[in-house]
Amino acid sequence: MEIPYTVKPRPDTGLYNGKLGIWLFLASEVMLFGALFSSYVLLRVGAADGTWSMGLMDIVVGAGNTMVLIASSMFVVLAWAQLKQGKLSGPWSSPRNWGYIQWKWATVACAVIFLMVKWSYEWPSKFVHYDVWFKNSAVLHNKVEEGYHHDGVAHKSELWDEEKDKKFSLARLYVEKEIYVERFFKTYSEEDGGSHKAFNKAWDTGSLALSGHINGYEEAQINVEVTGWKPDAGVSESEADKILLGLGISGEEGVAKRLRSQGGLLKGNVSYDVAKRAEYKLTKSGFSVALSVAGYEPVEAHPYFWRTGRINEDIGGKPRVKSIRFALDASHHEENGEIHHKEITINTADVKRLNSYEPKHSTFFGIYYTITGLHAAHVFGGIIVMLYNLLPIGLATWHRDREQYTNRIETFGLFWHFVDLVWIFLFPILYIL
Repeated sequence: MEIPYTVKPRPDTGLYNGKLGIWLFLASEVMLFGALFSSYVLLRVGAADGTWSMGLMDIVVGAGNTMVLIASSMFVVLAWAQLKQGKLSGPWSSPRNWGYIQWKWATVACAVIFLMVKWSYEWPSKFVHYDVWFKNSAVLHNKVEEGYHHDGVAHKSELWDEEKDKKFSLARLYVEKEIYVERFFKTYSEEDGGSHKAFNKAWDTGSLALSGHINGYEEAQINVEVTGWKPDAGVSESEADKILLGLGISGEEGVAKRLRSQGGLLKGNVSYDVAKRAEYKLTKSGFSVALSVAGYEPVEAHPYFWRTGRINEDIGGKPRVKSIRFALDASHHEENGEIHHKEITINTADVKRLNSYEPKHSTFFGIYYTITGLHAAHVFGGIIVMLYNLLPIGLATWHRDREQYTNRIETFGLFWHFVDLVWIFLFPILYIL
């Protein structure tokens, strides 16, 4: 049975089935993305002064990805045009003579580059970028002075007024006029609802966040102590002793028996992961366990997805992380002839909230990851379709019915242009405005 109107247009619409179907699909996509764009606009317009983050996107990266997608739209048109001329393939060494297959692979390459930039560079760079809020304004003020004192101030811009600003410290002025304005307002203003009054409120109440990267931290070394064992836990004495021996205690089974019956130190000065795994195995076997902090060890790392609960997790009355080394954004420190971000040490006891630039961080990042993630899923789906059409199973349609295959590529091209058009709207509202 032959399906009608796969090549010839329908008499009622003037479109063949594939093109009619893709236009109906794209109409539903317009409603989907339109709702998200509308939500973004309404949330941004309704945000309180100084709460909607701006200037956090890398415009160069966003513009580069925009150029990549525009190039891919051109390549998919060239691929379809080669099919219309009956040219399936051409020599790889001569781009002027490329056929459908070469231009289609060029489109795939652009799509892969886009996703690699998004998923392996742009998103991961945000997952190690943090905002930290302090419990009181005095700590905030001290950390600003420590991190943005005169050595860390690069220059005075046109926003600085010598007469008006002389009552404030250089560090405070730098944070307000070089960092805060760019992130939340774009332009400096002393009017109601402007940057100056919003900054003063955040400064006085201590609700201002400092931004930067974690370069290291002091993490707890933990003692694991057995404090008892329940015989009715469904585990025999011999099995419980084997579990203790399996966790690395030294000595014979008599040591395990004494530890089970009398309690005592099982592991000392171990890492958090080792301690928690031991605690889990022991509690499942009827043991009661007490964890305590034996000390803190410095760790050199750039952790992902840290939150307040992670650093302040209670271990025997002490936090899991004692302090963090925080490299401040837009700070400058010279060391051995090289310029680095200025590092400050933050005691976790002073931290009210710590959050990476993940969806939970703020409304802005929540909708940013929703829209760009959905768009990236469309790009990934497009790659799957293009690969199918390039494989022998997809090319079989070309060898059976060239016109139908050409129409199939045309309908995909319409989808791909829509994906590119969505990004052209996303780029300015997320990266520029």
